[in-house]
Amino acid sequence: MKPCPSKEGRGFFHKGLAGVQGLYGRNNKGAVAIATPDPALIAVLIHREHSRLSNQVKTLARVLRAPFSDKEHQRLVQLAANWRSLLAFDDGTPKLADALEAFIAAYQQQPPDQESLHDEVVLQAGIYRMGHWALVKHFIPGVTDCLDNFGSVLPKYREAFKRRYEADGNLSVEAQSQVLKAQYALIQNRRDPYRHEEMRRRGLVTADGIVPMGVKEALALIEREEAQATQPAKRGVVAWVADRFRRQ
Repeated sequence: MKPCPSKEGRGFFHKGLAGVQGLYGRNNKGAVAIATPDPALIAVLIHREHSRLSNQVKTLARVLRAPFSDKEHQRLVQLAANWRSLLAFDDGTPKLADALEAFIAAYQQQPPDQESLHDEVVLQAGIYRMGHWALVKHFIPGVTDCLDNFGSVLPKYREAFKRRYEADGNLSVEAQSQVLKAQYALIQNRRDPYRHEEMRRRGLVTADGIVPMGVKEALALIEREEAQATQPAKRGVVAWVADRFRRQ
């Protein structure tokens, strides 16, 4: 198994709260350096988020078999609000939170179809987890190198996370959510992975949406041009000659 390409020692935040680095900076050679997500950090935080979500969903089965409780109702309302604000995979959050809110709305009346509403929450939670992993594995393939064959984070990365970010105590759920969302903000072209808008801007797409040279070739062309643009500017021959004359 390849080592997980973590940026351990260069983390994007200090003690998990502030200071996510800007997207662009300069490296020591003068080239533009683009900050990229940290696979090990993401692996740890996703695994924690999904474990919390699974445990929270399991508590709903208990609600099905108990009489209405105002205290339990308030807990569920707060849980739905937390899902909307704290779950990091925003593509999958709305349907999951909607399903829980439908379950909560029926909780007080306890209609015959409440069990089907519960099953919908379970289903949406599974879809959320699968979609979340699909996003990460597509854009940050190094994450899979941080996991064992059963999908758990390898111990050395969990321990490294604890040493670096939780030496003084566990990060709050809110802080973990902020960090994970900030990592996703570093993903380039997340909403347009095949860069169709960029292809259109460069005239690589016909009016009927066809890429004559092929999507793979067009992507390669764009990436080559972007790589060249990030290199330090080279001095022209004229400027070099003029500088030599000034020195004489």
